[in-house]
Amino acid sequence: MQRTSSILFFVALAALGCKPAVGRAPSLIVGPEILAVRGDPAEVSPGVDVSYQFLMASTTGTVTDAQGTWDICTQPKPPSESNSVASACVSAPPGTDVGATFTAAAPPDACSLFGPNAPAAKAGQPPFRPRDPDITGGYYVPVRLLVDDGAGNPLMAFDFERVFCGLGGAPLAAIQDYNTRYKKNTNPTLEGLAIVAADGTRTDILASSGTVTGGSAVALVASASPDSAETFPVYDSVAQVLNDQVETLSVSWFASDGKFKDDRIDADPATLEANNTWTAPQVTADENIPLWVVLRDTRGGVAFASTSLNVVP
Repeated sequence: MQRTSSILFFVALAALGCKPAVGRAPSLIVGPEILAVRGDPAEVSPGVDVSYQFLMASTTGTVTDAQGTWDICTQPKPPSESNSVASACVSAPPGTDVGATFTAAAPPDACSLFGPNAPAAKAGQPPFRPRDPDITGGYYVPVRLLVDDGAGNPLMAFDFERVFCGLGGAPLAAIQDYNTRYKKNTNPTLEGLAIVAADGTRTDILASSGTVTGGSAVALVASASPDSAETFPVYDSVAQVLNDQVETLSVSWFASDGKFKDDRIDADPATLEANNTWTAPQVTADENIPLWVVLRDTRGGVAFASTSLNVVP
């Protein structure tokens, strides 16, 4: 389990009946699957409330009535473990908060547990080493979600909620400059999803289902709002300067049938659009195919949407 650029991963355990079909594309939905977990706001200071929701797909469409059990992990990952989250968080008993959504405060000591402020050492043990930030300078609290797949098997997913811990290990002037320039991350906005015809005409498919011919190659474009790719400073510890970076946006694509050219695509930095091609399945009668897109930024923000395409012979 490696941390993705979107700060979200899914844990699929064969022992729990969640093993994916061997060799299938990640974009192909063959059964119940959690596609995304979204915290709002996308970044908070310790102690501030965050509201969470999730997107769950099945072969028949979005699962709108799913209930999950939620909990916030407060167990830092030991240096001996290479996964994105401590194994103790994965194996812990289910939480007591149940619902389609979840609201909870980021731990007040999040910057000690998961950030640059080293917690006090326990008696007889060596001091803890402060956590390193990711490449965007961020620190994250794992939030676990468990959802029954409808057949008694638990699906597990983790969201990593970004917490603002300031800039550690830098000169005072750099810290002051960082605090002035840095703006907490906000979730991106998925502004559109459309079919693109050969002449460039776009047909929006977020508001209603589109119709395509079986076996055809369908050009799709997902668009983010202009303010979705935010600028933020990152500290260069070698040069001891702050450099501005712009978030990269990526789109993950999912459908219950057919085949995408790419499972995941970075949006064009100028247009904030991600283009893909979906080859519709061959059908002998009209068939409605569910489709999902998940938009993520490099600081952990998430947006998602679902629609469907009507495939005709």
